[in-house]
Amino acid sequence: MELEGETKPWLMYFSAKAPKNLTFCSITDPTKSYSTTIPDDWSKPYLRLCTVQHGWFLWEDKISNYDSKFFLWNPLNLEKIMLPPLKHCCNSFGNCILSSPPTTCDEICSIFLFSSHSPSIFYYQLGDKQWTKLCSYDDIVKALAMKGAAPRRGRLTLFEEPVYFRGCLSARMWTTIGIIVVAIEVKPNVKLRLGPLWDRQPPIISGFEQIICKLIGFDNVIFRIKVLHAHDRVVAVFVHKSDCYQGVWEKVENIKDKVFFISCYDSAFACQAINPETEGSRIYIALKNCNFFYIYNIEDKSLATSQHFSNLSKTLAYSMWFMPETRMTGPLKEEIGKAHQVRQRESISEVVHSKDTEDKAPNGLSLPRDVIEVIAKRINNVLDYLHFRASNKLLRQAAPPIQWRSSSSMSMSRFDDLSMCPIFAFSEKDKIINFVHPKHGLEYKNIIKFPQNLYQFMNYEICCSKDGWLLLVAFQRGYQVFFNPFTKEVLPLPSGNKRISNIRCFGMSHSPTSYECVTVELIKIKNITTAHVHQLREGRHRLINFEDKKFPLFNINPAFHNGLFYFLSVTGKLAIIEEKGEEISWKILEKPQAPCSSHFNNFLVECDGNLLTVFESPFAKGVQVFKLNDDTMTWMKVTSLKNHMLFVGKTSFSAVANIPGMENKIYFNRFYGDSVVFYSLETNNYHTFKNDEVVNFHHVREQLNGTWIQPKWHQV
Repeated sequence: MELEGETKPWLMYFSAKAPKNLTFCSITDPTKSYSTTIPDDWSKPYLRLCTVQHGWFLWEDKISNYDSKFFLWNPLNLEKIMLPPLKHCCNSFGNCILSSPPTTCDEICSIFLFSSHSPSIFYYQLGDKQWTKLCSYDDIVKALAMKGAAPRRGRLTLFEEPVYFRGCLSARMWTTIGIIVVAIEVKPNVKLRLGPLWDRQPPIISGFEQIICKLIGFDNVIFRIKVLHAHDRVVAVFVHKSDCYQGVWEKVENIKDKVFFISCYDSAFACQAINPETEGSRIYIALKNCNFFYIYNIEDKSLATSQHFSNLSKTLAYSMWFMPETRMTGPLKEEIGKAHQVRQRESISEVVHSKDTEDKAPNGLSLPRDVIEVIAKRINNVLDYLHFRASNKLLRQAAPPIQWRSSSSMSMSRFDDLSMCPIFAFSEKDKIINFVHPKHGLEYKNIIKFPQNLYQFMNYEICCSKDGWLLLVAFQRGYQVFFNPFTKEVLPLPSGNKRISNIRCFGMSHSPTSYECVTVELIKIKNITTAHVHQLREGRHRLINFEDKKFPLFNINPAFHNGLFYFLSVTGKLAIIEEKGEEISWKILEKPQAPCSSHFNNFLVECDGNLLTVFESPFAKGVQVFKLNDDTMTWMKVTSLKNHMLFVGKTSFSAVANIPGMENKIYFNRFYGDSVVFYSLETNNYHTFKNDEVVNFHHVREQLNGTWIQPKWHQV
């Protein structure tokens, strides 16, 4: 087969209608693919594919419930290696691991089989005459009892996401006290050891998403990668690493010399990046039934989408990554993902200021008003001037507000109306928030100085924004805090407030400083969704449950309109949460009917007193906007926003365009190079302000940990 000799991973697809057909797709050329067929005599109903690793398939030929034969098969050269039969007490095997390719000279290939229903592990090293049982249920129970725990009952798979490297086998297991790391040292003697408790699931998991969690061993380090996805979309990625023996998880900010490959099925693996600047610190993610893959950049937390594979059948079953070379950890000899464009970003300025909460000059500064006025006139940078005024009340009184249209004293006049224009805020590293102007591309960094009692915000995600405030949610234990990046104010939620679990379906009615502020949050458990309604300042919390079969929700924050919270389902239906005195109600509206049947994204936005919905077709095929007629409860097509502009993402809102050329456009949380991507209702295409060319969707990066915000340089 022509694939033989290639040294880069390929994406391998199985067909639903013809399960014996395999298609290998190149990640560097979407038009390039090769096919092969599994031999006809392997179509027995009891022949099962256990795993695909290091370019080899491991098959199980089940003779009876307790007798199995196994063999390895290489689809490139059709080589077949028979393994000894295995007599076991397990009905079936779940996870399987190959330590290395069977043809490598550096390490003898070892195979590990994990029972699906009991904590039994079977081990075989190539050349052995029989399989070895590494541990049994009794071994696990005794080891757990010493820690005051027991295996969690009712779970089909007891060992999850196993990984092997350098003679150590590790896997996670659910117990009565949490998730335990089980480590088995295979060489020189088999030794069972229980590691420390794992981190609990981060609070950003709502139940609307599915999770891919993989462990990858590489260079004496275990990497744990969690991918949240739903409806063919990746919504969040978390990367941590740990020493094989210490078990302390550390957040990964950058790892430029490595590339990771993950799919919904089977194991994950890593490769060495030849060119770290353009290849490293990337995760290639393949989802079920998708004829494309995602590329996540660990360093800047952005997500890109590959081009579609043009030669695939429409009846896809599933896909997994396939590494045809003989070594899993060998260097890649060709560039991986040439279609992915890397953003080289330079900070224009780093602004570090502190807020004096008592509105007094810091450090005992006491200057005459005329001296402060002279200092203010010598500040030529607009951002520095705005922050100078926002520092405290004394400086605001002495430094007059900028007359944007007539100001000639500011050398950066191209940033007119910056203080009134929404900007995009996103976080790449802990305690640092970046800001990008949608038209000028201005970027500066804002360092957050949290109080010492908020040390847990070393690892947070931006939930939403409201009237100049960002809601930040820490991954550990659901801590949350409001932060105004323009005034540097930190506003912890009042005591007694419920901790936030779902930042992807969360809404606010007013500014968090307002006594009218109400928040809503939807959390799904199985088929029941719970709506939590919270009077923020009063600390009053109420909830209501409803079945979500008729109203599937996902990743869409509600809009507050005419005193009601409006929700938009995946299918385009509307529902409302209404508050009447002490009672709250959830109601799915019979009307209006969904105005659009096929879409990739949808958003709700209030604009000029009207409720708008934005439907985005897959892969830049177009955007449609509709306005709700409150009298007839029907959607009306909108062809022009006039002097308004829409900003959509985790937080969606509208604004009047004060800068010429920004009107009648929809701004997304995406970048093309260093420029913000917008959709023009005039041209019906995606653009940036850097040039007039139509944006190539496959070179666009989406920022996952960010939101649009309306600046408030001081609180009234």
